[in-house]
Amino acid sequence: MSPRDVSPDHATPSRGLLLAAGLVLLVQGFSLFAPMAVLGAAIQWPDSLDYPPSKMLPLLREQLDAVRLGYGLYLGYSLLFLVTGVLTVRLAARRGPLGALALIAIGAAAVSALARAIGILRWLTGSVVLAEAHAVPGLSAEGRAAIEAVQAAVNAWGGAIGENLGVAAFAAIWAVATGLLILRERQLPAWAGLTGLLAGSLVALPALELFGIAPPVSIVLSTTAIQLWFMALGVLFLWRAWRQPA
Repeated sequence: MSPRDVSPDHATPSRGLLLAAGLVLLVQGFSLFAPMAVLGAAIQWPDSLDYPPSKMLPLLREQLDAVRLGYGLYLGYSLLFLVTGVLTVRLAARRGPLGALALIAIGAAAVSALARAIGILRWLTGSVVLAEAHAVPGLSAEGRAAIEAVQAAVNAWGGAIGENLGVAAFAAIWAVATGLLILRERQLPAWAGLTGLLAGSLVALPALELFGIAPPVSIVLSTTAIQLWFMALGVLFLWRAWRQPA
């Protein structure tokens, strides 16, 4: 078959697009370890997400610089998810206009990135203000209890948006939709689609907390599954770019 016989829908993606996607997915896969290391050393993250406000607020104030660095890195990682989502969908779909399934995946990636950002901002804005107020000299026991109650509500609200919706539910919708797209369009190997469905199923489990159901796996373990999928896809895209003539 000559190049003229190749339909635009089946045309091979450009080497530049494959390289960009491969590098972005590898960065996405590995970049989570940076905020985990910073926050883990400073505030025992992710265990600190469940600390009572009476323990978390003083710890947050004592480690404020590290918290800002760690959650700043985490914010960058979370916003990068949208780029990762769009590039993966583009390479999973055929050339030409995107169909409904691809648009659902991209929409889910956008909502996931936004929800993650909102969840992270609770630690960079409202919680910092509450931590400073909690440490005011001479504060009454009633005032301290009121601040702790507000912090508990802020943490519960931000966690539901960031972790349960952003990291779990909408990331799972993106992964499942992308996995189905891979299997249907056959632009990528079948294993990439099947592992996407598996990763999406695992990453969705922490969202069960919204319905009062304790998830069978922690959010750290479920997130690790999708991180491994990012890395596998990144290697796949770089391999295809390397094999493709310049």
